[in-house]
Amino acid sequence: MTIRTYWQIDPAVEPHRSEPALRLQLPGIVRDRRVPTQNRYDYYAQIGQAAVQTGFDGLFIRYRAEADESRIIAAAIAREVPSVEFVAEFPAAVGSAVYAAKQAVTFQRGTGNRFGWAVTQGADAASRQREGDYIEDGLLPERVKEFLKVARGVHGIRPFTLKGGHFEVKDGGFDAPLNRAAFPTVFLQGDSEDDLSLSACQADVHLFRANETSRLGHLIEALDDLAKRADRSPRFGLIQPIVAREFTDEAERDAKRSGVTEHTLVGSYDDVADRLAELAVLGVSHFVLSASPSLEEAYRVGQYVLPRLRTRLSSLRAAA
Repeated sequence: MTIRTYWQIDPAVEPHRSEPALRLQLPGIVRDRRVPTQNRYDYYAQIGQAAVQTGFDGLFIRYRAEADESRIIAAAIAREVPSVEFVAEFPAAVGSAVYAAKQAVTFQRGTGNRFGWAVTQGADAASRQREGDYIEDGLLPERVKEFLKVARGVHGIRPFTLKGGHFEVKDGGFDAPLNRAAFPTVFLQGDSEDDLSLSACQADVHLFRANETSRLGHLIEALDDLAKRADRSPRFGLIQPIVAREFTDEAERDAKRSGVTEHTLVGSYDDVADRLAELAVLGVSHFVLSASPSLEEAYRVGQYVLPRLRTRLSSLRAAA
């Protein structure tokens, strides 16, 4: 029972923690020797180092329309943070699928194939339109499918031609050495029938969300059945916010103070590890965990929850 754990970076959270502080203006005759405050990317790199030091397998960078671009965040810190995988979330509306594939190849070549794509269908219609995306809701799954078909096509085939409803390329494809890089691991999300059908054919990993855990077993079984018909076997993951403390009452107090959502997993280190192990038994192999403040909580979860989770999974393997 092998699992992979990712710590989530949300670029829209905690802006005050990492932007340069206002600096008092000094008289012109005074030489300013003050060290500038670390910028936001230094903070991201600190989170990445925390993830490495505490045994996470990767970082999951959320896409936020109002914040920094997720793929650029990943690229900016990947060279400073060794070993771990970077999964950047972004909608299929970001632009050319060919250019996205070339960006991914460049990332892979610079980091030793440590890149993953969490391709989303996009937000609600109003949010999409604010970003200049006017596609109809019913066409969203098809666009993701076409985006991935083009991206995989130019990566693995030359010449590659496709004229679709959303993307078009004629006689494209990458030459060596670009086509020698691994294609990114593809993460997809959602719980609708269309979402599951899309992942059955396209996803390497399908991520469910915390509000879906009550029917997670049913969703995993449904997706597994669909994938078998397509002769595929995607893995299953879960995006799960948590509040973990040494004692349950301490966790509940901090959760109440911070106003977390009802689907946040709250409990002692042992409680949280037990619940994650239960989800692993259901078939979840990829956990995207999050908490705020991100840097401090990455250390806490990595130091106290992950070792307990691994111990429980080792015990389950031994008993099997």
